[in-house]
Amino acid sequence: MTVHTYPDVSQIEFDLVVIGAGINGAGIARDAVLRGLKVLLLDKGDIGGGTSSASTRLIHGGLRYLEHLEFGLVRESLREREILLKVAPHLVRPLPILIPIYKDNGRGPLTINAGMIAYDLLSFDKTLPRYRMLSRTGTLTQAPGLNSQGLLGAAVYYDGQVEFAERLVLENVLAARSHGATVITYARVSRLIVESGNARGLEFVTDTTGRNHTARGKIIINAAGPWVDQLLEQTTGGSQSLIGGTKGSHIVVAPFADAPSSAIYVEAKTDRRPFFIIPWNGNYLIGTTDIRFNGDLDRVRCDSSEVDYLLEETNRVLPQSKLTRKEILYTYSGVRPLPMTDGKDAQSITRRHFIREHPQIDNLLSVVGGKLTTYRSLAEQSVDLVFRKLKKNSVRCTTAQVSLPGGTEFAAFANEFREQNPFAAAVNNRLLRIYGTRANDVVQFCMSDAALSRPFNKAADVLAGEVVFSFAHEMAESLSDCLLRRTMIGLNGDLAIGDDETAADIGKRFLGWSPERAAKELGTYRSYRERLRTPRGN
Repeated sequence: MTVHTYPDVSQIEFDLVVIGAGINGAGIARDAVLRGLKVLLLDKGDIGGGTSSASTRLIHGGLRYLEHLEFGLVRESLREREILLKVAPHLVRPLPILIPIYKDNGRGPLTINAGMIAYDLLSFDKTLPRYRMLSRTGTLTQAPGLNSQGLLGAAVYYDGQVEFAERLVLENVLAARSHGATVITYARVSRLIVESGNARGLEFVTDTTGRNHTARGKIIINAAGPWVDQLLEQTTGGSQSLIGGTKGSHIVVAPFADAPSSAIYVEAKTDRRPFFIIPWNGNYLIGTTDIRFNGDLDRVRCDSSEVDYLLEETNRVLPQSKLTRKEILYTYSGVRPLPMTDGKDAQSITRRHFIREHPQIDNLLSVVGGKLTTYRSLAEQSVDLVFRKLKKNSVRCTTAQVSLPGGTEFAAFANEFREQNPFAAAVNNRLLRIYGTRANDVVQFCMSDAALSRPFNKAADVLAGEVVFSFAHEMAESLSDCLLRRTMIGLNGDLAIGDDETAADIGKRFLGWSPERAAKELGTYRSYRERLRTPRGN
């Protein structure tokens, strides 16, 4: 059985302790350790298991932010989009997006064209194609399923898609660990250690052992996402109001009648809020909503009203789709860790990030807000601040130049990999889009045993050895980690029904799981899967 062991962190003084292994915490840990700092990264659950796994899976400049005159945020996002296309080409790919323009839209042709011009100007250093404006006829030629009533034309532009954001988070953590960071998951922080007004460390409990641990750190960063306030309240005892989260929900449907070949970004009639219909993972991803949320952050679910909204708006834009609840494969939801504001509607809240210092507790920082797209620049700013607080000369950040583990020379590697590997094309293509250049490591691991080199799932494109590899080399601790955030088959249209049992059997054979452990793992995974089920209608 694979057992992850960690050093006795109580005997180490870290330069930086990061709480939260979502995209921001993962990015901060990687940047800090690449600059020579001694880093500890903790999370109360799995890597990328919170908000980072619940986005619309886009690496985008934020076209809508132009309406709120957030030009700086758009420029930062577009710059970061270009960086991620280069350092993670296996995970982040160009995505054509069509914006249909209708007579009754709040945003007419002149507004859309002006937005496209500004978007192009702010992405002056991009490698993606420039936008194009289409006539009504040209629009229907490209997307014949669109509602033609009142259609004036469309704009076509490019952004980036990160099919599996979970893997982007994971690769940042793997990179951090390979350069010396200590990473402990399922470690719930219970108390901050404060001495003379300075944060000096923390206490945490590991779920796998139930043991209490102490860690010392010169600087502590709270990157817990929507849990930022909750963590501060639990560890310091004070009431906090830094986060004003909003919930975003999505539905996933199989390909349908007149489904678009490219993504569609369209204004909803109900509330004038733009939403997406995106080809994703062999299916279609539709979302997102944007509503205030004050519920249980650990039990976020898509509501029936959100399903009605997304179905109604999609059927209006693509009338031949005729989507109903029966066509929904599953749903998912997350809470954006936006800054607390008063009196603003949800979609007007800034998507900029802030790094908050705490007047009463020195050396404690909290990350508020942030987007998947801008995680790298947020990390760079955070680590720059850490160096200032440590009173050290800052080492140059290299994360804009250094590829993530699976991204090095990816294009050339992919061609050679497809030609030389003995597996079926479906297996090879999937290995490349999940692991990038690390696919060779996976193949070598799987070829060590004939039983590990055989596909185990219904689609026959996932090797049995990937289950074991996720525990041995990718820090998986549970079946849910393996299916939802390593092999990614838990996000297939069938939610890995049946394949989960086979994966548990692999755990029994190769990881030493007892029948009781396998049953428990299956039960936990299936309990989570129920949260993704489509809610019943009213």
